[in-house]
Formats: sequence, structure tokens, C-alpha cells
Amino acid sequence: MNGPPHVRQKAKPLFTKLLQNFAATKSLTKVKQLHAIITSSGLLSAHLHSIIAVAYANSGHVSNARKLFDEIPERNSFLYNTIMRMYTQNGSSYDSIRLFADMLRLENNLPDNYTYPIVIKACSDLALRELGVVLHGRTLVTGFDRDTFVQNCLLAMYTSFGEIEVARKLFDGMWERSVVSWNTMISGYYKNGYANQALEVFNWMVNNGVEPDSASVVSVLPVCGYLKDVEVGRRVHVLVESKGLGNNIAVWNALVDMYMKCGSISEARLVFDGMSERDVVTWTSMISGYILNGEVRNALGLLRSMQFNVVRPNAVTIASLLSACSSLYYLKDGRCLHGWTIRQKLESEICIKQQIYIVI
Repeated sequence: MNGPPHVRQKAKPLFTKLLQNFAATKSLTKVKQLHAIITSSGLLSAHLHSIIAVAYANSGHVSNARKLFDEIPERNSFLYNTIMRMYTQNGSSYDSIRLFADMLRLENNLPDNYTYPIVIKACSDLALRELGVVLHGRTLVTGFDRDTFVQNCLLAMYTSFGEIEVARKLFDGMWERSVVSWNTMISGYYKNGYANQALEVFNWMVNNGVEPDSASVVSVLPVCGYLKDVEVGRRVHVLVESKGLGNNIAVWNALVDMYMKCGSISEARLVFDGMSERDVVTWTSMISGYILNGEVRNALGLLRSMQFNVVRPNAVTIASLLSACSSLYYLKDGRCLHGWTIRQKLESEICIKQQIYIVI
């Protein structure tokens, strides 16, 4: 970039702002273009070098981000955290842990309260229990045992390992619990086969005046469906309406699924018909619910409505219907569905193949 020094100096904050905006919107092409402009203009300072590396990382370009990171002589915790987070989000958790080990070797780059959640999640993803326990110990030594964000990640890690008693002990000893802490325990109990305890934690949460969020609803409604506790499910539905928690389609999908599993088809249909937006999960929940409650004809009718609304069934949708059509009464419908799966190139899906063999 040609021009007086003061003009060139003013360009740097502009480039920084643009890179941050491009990274926030994951506009990788624009990040590359601006990188080229900055390099060719001779304005590639150490500061901009770091900002570009962060922009590549946040845009998901792993190789460019790591290349620039390796070229930076003095790296701070923020840079390490950004690259580690990029690795974890892109399914390269081993690389995230290796970078954490590299970070520990540098005295001036000690992990902070943003580092531990990243590497704890990497341990969860890779089921590295022993390393996870070591990291837990480090949080105690370094004083991060009072950080709610770090503690929430430890809760999620222990529940993912199936160590629900350890998670509960950690939960009970937390200095401060956020709504995420409660949600993690609810889903952790449920996923590990303790549905009654999950419901107890939810009731405890509400009784303690903790405001549930949409994630709370999505966590507890499957518990209600599993226990067929429609009364609690209805109370959760009231919470959704009164607290304005229905902005997330996952909440309404969970309500449909809960009512169907509780055998309350009419209430499920009321929720379904009142939804302003439906995705394939919504339709599949209704179809599977009809089948669960023995209303195969209604399920087949809903499939036609689904296609009329230009929502493409997925493998789970078709597998549910094929299973329902395995009796002689619905054999013709099952064969039609088989033909449709071939035309839609869904036959290779394992769950569908298994049901096709039953039908034919």
C-alpha cells in the first residue's frame, strides 16, 4: 500500500477490524484476500500476523492458521487457546492436546481459564479419562476450581466417561452453579440411565429459583418422555410458553417427541400444527410417534404431507416407516417405500437396509 506513513498507520486498525469481521462470519475467501493485500503492501506487522492467524483459525482453515502460528516467535495464551479451540472444533483433538503440552513447556504461556475448557473437552472427545483426571488436579492446584466455566466442562467430561457419582460430587461442591451446570447434570444423569435422578435435579433447579433456558427444556423433556411423566412434561410446556423459551425449534421438537412418547397424541399434534417452522426432525418425531402409538396409517399420511411441504425424509424417517410396514397389512406400502428409497439413493443406509430385509 502506497501513501504517507500516517495513512499506512491508520490502515492497520482497519485491517484488524476487517479481519475480525471476516472471521466472525467465517468468510475464508475474504480473509485470504485481505491477507494477500496486507502482505503485498508491506504492512505485515507482528500484531497483524497474529490477527491473521486467529482469523484463519476462526474461519476453520487449519493449515494456514497453524503455519502462521508457527511463524510467530512470541505467542501468548490467547493465540494458543485459539489454535487449540480450532483443532477441537475440527475434530483434531489429539493436536489440541499436543499443543497444550507444548504450551506447558513455556514459562510465560501458562494455561488460563479459557485453556482448560478446551483441553478438557478434547479429553472427553477422545475418552482420555486418565489425562482428564490429571487436568482436574491441575485446576485444583492452579486455583481454577472456583471458575464456573472450567467446572462445567469437568462436569460434562465426567458424565461423558459415565462417572456420574464423581460428577455429582463435583456439582455439589461447586462454589457457584450456572444454568449450564444444572443442564449438564440433568442430561448427564439421563444419558447414563438415571432418569429419575435427572428429573429430581430439574425439580431442585426450579425450586431453587434458577431460571431454565431452552437447553434445560431440551435436556428434561426426553426424561419426561422416557418416564412417561406427562404431568411434568406439561409443566415444562407451560414454562416454555411463560418464559418465552420457544425461539429454538429444538424445544418444540422435544415437546412433540415427549407428548408422543407419553401417548398424548392430540397434544403432540397441537404443538406440531402450531409450529411456524418444521424441520425433518419435527416430521420424523410425529411419524415415529404415530407408529409408536399404533397409528401407522396416520404416519403414512404424514409422510405424504411431509413431501408436499418439500421436506425430504431422511434415513431415520424411512426406517421407522419400513419397520411399521413389516406386517402383511401394510406390505404394499412397504414395497412402495422400498422403491422410493432406491430412487432417492437412501437404500445404502444401514438402518434402512435392515428394515427392507424385513419388508421384502
